[in-house]
Parts: sequence; structure tokens; C-alpha cells
Amino acid sequence: MAGKDEMIFTGEYKDFRLGIGFDLSERPAQDAASALAYISQMIEPHAFRFSGIDAKKIDEIAKPPAKGLKGVYGFLDGITPGALKDSLLKALPDPRLLPVAESYLFNRLLDKAGVRFKVSPSSSMNPREEKIEDFIGFVGRYKEWVAIKKIGLEDVKDYEVSGILAGIDHTVVNKAFVFAGIDKGDAVVQSIAGGKRKSFGNASACLKELEQKLTGGAEDAYMICKTLETLRYKPYASPEMLTDAHPDIKPPKVKGRKPKG
Repeated sequence: MAGKDEMIFTGEYKDFRLGIGFDLSERPAQDAASALAYISQMIEPHAFRFSGIDAKKIDEIAKPPAKGLKGVYGFLDGITPGALKDSLLKALPDPRLLPVAESYLFNRLLDKAGVRFKVSPSSSMNPREEKIEDFIGFVGRYKEWVAIKKIGLEDVKDYEVSGILAGIDHTVVNKAFVFAGIDKGDAVVQSIAGGKRKSFGNASACLKELEQKLTGGAEDAYMICKTLETLRYKPYASPEMLTDAHPDIKPPKVKGRKPKG
């Protein structure tokens, strides 16, 4: 598909309104990663918000006792898995939304603990304003990569808006790692989390083990994100968090890496 290198997001739904674009012509891959990270930062909270969960209640639950990964696994160690699950269920209109609550919980714990788990946008990358269209859509083009996602807004439901935003977030979070050149560390991730079942206890144990292997470099964010993802706790919005409650929302296709558990 012909077109210049750029990233564009446009859409308006209820109180959410965003129209931004980045011209990436002759720009390095790191700038493409930063543009994607910026888009994630702007849409991710709304992907969770429109899912139906009570985000404010989960924000009140997610209180890490310290900074760094110690704060995340310290929180998990300070509450029984059953009590944590019960608290999350109280923030849901439908128990089938529990995967959304779990993703949001880890998202907030990591953020409040000051732990990087995604590519961070560069302050030098400023978007241009784009016209707000009568649909929610994303167009990403950079070198050989093209991604287009779109949903019309006629008779659209909240969860469907959550689904498209989550689908875009899943794409931009993972492609940002690729363009930033830090989609590495899978061997470490698999050695720690591969084959383990999904549980808060395992999440705590895996984060403790991973903490000993972090170097302070950019790849740390990738390994933290993918360790939790391998345990089926994606700490960012993704369509699969909605599929239990809404089977018409299709999970993203797995390419190469398949979480176990």
C-alpha cells in the first residue's frame, strides 16, 4: 500500500476525543517507536475505561508499598490471592471481565511503582493535529510495515470501542519494542515464566527472579512486560482481555511467541 511513513490516530466517542499524527519521513526507527508509544499513552486508559470495569476502584486497590519491582511483588505478597480476586470482582459488573481487571491492576501497579514496562515516548516527538473523523481508526506506516485498524461509530457499544482501542494498543505497544530495537530477552523470560500457570503467586515469584537479571538497560521494560504476559497477565490493553465477556471481540493472532499456562 502506497503512502508516506506516518502514524495517525483519529476518533471521538462520548468524552474521548483524539486526532494526532506523526510524520516519520526520513526519521529513524527510534522515532517510529516513540510515536507508537505516545499513541499508546493517549488511548490505553480509555481502552480500560470503556471495557466496563470500575477503574477507580482498582486504582484504589493498586497501592504498591515501595518503588521498583519490589513494590509490585510486595503488593502481591501482602494480600492473599483469594482476597485480591474478591476485591477485583467487586469492581466488575460481570465476573467475566476479570481478565480486564487483572491487566489493569498490573498496569497500575507497575506505573505507580515507577517501573518501565513499555517503550516511553520521547519529549522531542510532538504530534500534529489531525481531523477527527466519524470513526475510530489507526493507520501506521513505516518502511515495510503497515497496520490499519478502524471501527465505525453507528450503534457502537462501549465494549466495542474498548475492543478497537485495545487492539490498537496491542499493536503499538509490541511494534514499539521492535522499532526501538529492544524486543529481546525472550530466553530469559522463558527460563523464568515459561510453562508456569497463571497465578498471582507465580507472578510474584517470577518478578523476584527477574529482578536479579535486570541490567538497568532499555531491555528491562521488554522482559518485565513479557514475563507477565507469559503468565497471561498482559499489563497493557489487548482485545483478549475482553473475549470471555464478549466472544465477538477476537484475540490478537500470536506470532512466534505463545504464552503458556
